[in-house]
Amino acid sequence: MLINKQGEIITEARRRPDYIMEEQGQVEQDPKQIWQYSREVIEEVIEKQGINTSDIECMGMTTQRASFCMWDKKSGELYSNIITWQDKRAAEYADEMTNKFFFKFLRGFTKVAHALTRSTKMLSASMLRFPTDYASIRTAYFLEKNPKINELVQDPNSSVAWGTIDTWILWNLTEGRIHASDYSNVSSTAMLDPFTLKWNSIVIDNLGIPTHILPEIKDTNGDFGVTKLFGDGQIPIKCIVADQQASLFGQCCFEFGDMKVTNGTGSFVDINTGSEPFASKRRLYPLIAWRLDGEITYMLEGLSHNTGNIIDWIQEELEFFDEPSETEEMAFSVDSTEGVFFLPTFTSGISFPYWDPTARGNIFGISLKTKKEHIIRAVLNGICFRIKDFVTGIIQDTGIDVDKIKADGGVSQNKYVLQFLSDILGMEVEHSKNPETTALGAAFIAGLSTGFWESREKVKSIRKIDKVYTPQIEEERRNELYNTWKDIVRRSLNYKPC
Repeated sequence: MLINKQGEIITEARRRPDYIMEEQGQVEQDPKQIWQYSREVIEEVIEKQGINTSDIECMGMTTQRASFCMWDKKSGELYSNIITWQDKRAAEYADEMTNKFFFKFLRGFTKVAHALTRSTKMLSASMLRFPTDYASIRTAYFLEKNPKINELVQDPNSSVAWGTIDTWILWNLTEGRIHASDYSNVSSTAMLDPFTLKWNSIVIDNLGIPTHILPEIKDTNGDFGVTKLFGDGQIPIKCIVADQQASLFGQCCFEFGDMKVTNGTGSFVDINTGSEPFASKRRLYPLIAWRLDGEITYMLEGLSHNTGNIIDWIQEELEFFDEPSETEEMAFSVDSTEGVFFLPTFTSGISFPYWDPTARGNIFGISLKTKKEHIIRAVLNGICFRIKDFVTGIIQDTGIDVDKIKADGGVSQNKYVLQFLSDILGMEVEHSKNPETTALGAAFIAGLSTGFWESREKVKSIRKIDKVYTPQIEEERRNELYNTWKDIVRRSLNYKPC
């Protein structure tokens, strides 16, 4: 996307990469295709706008987090596909590592240490688990399953490189000159100690991941070199930032306690916790939102894997509607769900604060009077109930006051979703006019680093708000609905298929 000083997208180009899902649990992507598409879209926006590279101030990059691949820095030979955060093949291995004696002892020791010191670092360590979302556990599993590659990797003189998607694209943009990432991406891999800002030797040593294959960690607005691939000039690369962190910045959540929700394939609730890391006693770990000019901003995040993909499933498999946009009118066309509740989860189970990987999606309260409109309304409500789980839990666990949440993402285009979200949260929901806040966040960070925008206040002034939604139901009704929701979740736990 090409963005001007008014924060407007003046040209854009898109490609949809393919997924490789040939075996149970596998979710991979072709690194060559990802790089090819990345190069193509940059070429396309330059050509469509009819500009030269010298007309472009700088470039920022934001990518999906915690997906990784491995390649040879000398030859460019690939040792793996991009193994995405959705890949579940390491699930059994992750459980084995979680229950390994060393990590059991570590959790027990740090639990006692936290009780004595009230240290956030000890609290975080006492909750250490290895879900397959973490690049660390999927990397260790990959190496165990590929002993020849593991042998190469363990050699200190090896030219094998490991990197998240941003690292791979950057390496190609700079023609192999730079092997680096930023703090926001690396903190999402579970291989960085967010307190020391160094590779977490306790984790990676026990998982057999050597540091010499890992990228250099730079500030989010660091110098990532230049790309000389587009025309006669060169474009400075002035930002690399993980997608949800980019969205937080794009929503101008610069202050302690600012919160946003991105509703895309999944729902991501993120809160700016300032210069100090916060941890939730219910297994939310501190992440780095960004590090700009040496100054760290932390965040906490709750995520549900199933939001937009639930709506896609209903469209493709149940054929309740032709276009996802129809769900808004369908939900508004009935006065209520007629008692129907929907728990939005597939095989990922349910995360914070319930933490049950066995939970599966459920529809409750169906009767002979139930119409598809009632089910659609219940599905959209279920998405909002999960967001309330995160918002309420984060507020309870951190003691941070939140009176407003900013919403973005494709599913946030649905007016019914935003109104019910405001109703069930009991707070204002502010919808961004620009749906591409993730791209905007990367642009803002890059542009601020070069003086393209002179200050964060200037960035705030060009951010446009579509609408602010306010609660339309009473507190008693809100509590009644949410208590029923929690009962529905309780009934869905500990599922044992026959």
